[in-house]
Amino acid sequence: MFERLKLPHAAAAIAMLAIPTLAAAQDGGRLRVLVPYFEAREGAERNFGRQATEDLREMMRQLPFHIAITEDEMEDMADRFNTDLDDVNCLTALQLAAQLNIPVLICGSYTQDAERNFTLNASIRTVQTSDQFVLDPITVPRNGREQAAQGIINQFERYNTVIRSAQICQDYIASQQWEAALRNCDESLAINPDALTTRFQRAQILFELGRQEEALEDFDRVLEIDPLNETALQAAGVLATQLGDEERGRAYFRRYLEVNPGNVGIRVRIASEMAEAGDPAGAIEFIEPGLEAEPANPDLLLLKGSFAFMAAVEAQQEQPAGADGALPPEAAEFYREGIATFEQLREIQGDEMSADNLRNIALGYFALRDYDAAIALSEEILQANPDDTQLLSVMADGLQRGGRMDEAYATLDRLIAAQPENESAYLRKATWLIAERRLEDAAAALRPMATDAAKADNAANIVFNEAYTNGFQTEDWAYSIRGMTAAKSIPNISAQMQEQLNFWHGFSVFQRTRPLIPTEGQPTLEQARQAQPGFQETKELFGRAGGYPQRAGVDMAGLMGGVDQYLEICEIIIRRGY
Repeated sequence: MFERLKLPHAAAAIAMLAIPTLAAAQDGGRLRVLVPYFEAREGAERNFGRQATEDLREMMRQLPFHIAITEDEMEDMADRFNTDLDDVNCLTALQLAAQLNIPVLICGSYTQDAERNFTLNASIRTVQTSDQFVLDPITVPRNGREQAAQGIINQFERYNTVIRSAQICQDYIASQQWEAALRNCDESLAINPDALTTRFQRAQILFELGRQEEALEDFDRVLEIDPLNETALQAAGVLATQLGDEERGRAYFRRYLEVNPGNVGIRVRIASEMAEAGDPAGAIEFIEPGLEAEPANPDLLLLKGSFAFMAAVEAQQEQPAGADGALPPEAAEFYREGIATFEQLREIQGDEMSADNLRNIALGYFALRDYDAAIALSEEILQANPDDTQLLSVMADGLQRGGRMDEAYATLDRLIAAQPENESAYLRKATWLIAERRLEDAAAALRPMATDAAKADNAANIVFNEAYTNGFQTEDWAYSIRGMTAAKSIPNISAQMQEQLNFWHGFSVFQRTRPLIPTEGQPTLEQARQAQPGFQETKELFGRAGGYPQRAGVDMAGLMGGVDQYLEICEIIIRRGY
């Protein structure tokens, strides 16, 4: 009903977390940088921060790839947003930069000690992604404003290396060159390990390289930096579930929903991703609150019922049925939940309910061995669509598992009539008949599919294998002879298959006949008369074995010599009359 996801919808969001390029928001080929006044903390002198900021803006005019926005431009900017320039702090500057398409922001704050030394803490921010490159603290004396500005300039090359490596990493991701992408992302993260976007991209790369556990670790690193990152929570939830840690996956999804409380659409999407990742039982948990709010919502009922059937199948796979064929209790409970939910949906949709969903209800009843309910619903569906081959197939299997063989065969015949080209139906019928040791009927069931030598040989082999395994090898000669004879009744078998069947048919007749001749003493006239037809049939069948004995490495001369000897003994006694 649902396919497994290769990577969650979050992967698309990963691809959109782009590094700004030199083509964005340029001034003469250089990226524009917003530098608000450094913020004084703990009573530090404000004048130092203003002067150091102005010195930094001036020094940045010499940088090859970046240029600071002038104070006049900043004044105009502040006026447009009804803000005083002195009140622009790091947060408001980030908002302004985003509004005005300024790609880079430098923020800083400083303190002053008793000796009037200043310690500046600054960071360079990539506005589009909110990634932050934290600079090493810079401590200067009271008159060291130029030193403070130069300290930032000196560290700017490290920031450029981070951006270049991250950009190259992104380019390699776009071309799916994962090893090269990883190498460049690692180079960038070695300098700035808390770069959220690059860390996110590294997680994507590791996933593509099949290193899911490491990818999940990187998503956790992203969440350490940004605990409310919705894309990381979503991707980590799916990855943890795919890795088999369903409870950990649910924890991520719960955190995701805390960011989006009450949003039914998001709840549905998350539940679907959980089911697709391999945790349909957990998905039911996430759908339930939505149904509490909207108990007659058909979309939610459809999802819950679908998840319940998925969970039932998974529970069966994890814990097979018992010796009596009974379902594991957990699987049975999920089937009951799926049936009840779909029956509720049926009350709402009536005749509009899809055949697929009705079929799922019937399948659930078959799984629970409620054959009366399953057959009644199946027949109801078939009245509207008598050629529903999928339902006929499910119905036949359910009846066979329940031991109701006459009904199972009749249902398979309906399936074959509706879909005569369905070879699997002929094979299934033959397999069931063989299980009942009805070899002749099995051969008859296979005849319609024996339209050429290859298909005919395949059909004959099915009967031959049963006759050889459970007849010849167990010395049940009558069963072996029945099987070889039935296999030869299939039309269009090849000459080689005919030779193989004749040999084993003859060998079975020989083994059945040989005990009629005593190993010691002379056989009686009656014994000779009883054995002679068997040895004659053996000789005739061996004579039609062609090249099979040689292909099989059998000493045919020795076998035929033995048969001739037995025949000679029988003929002498019969001529003699005693």
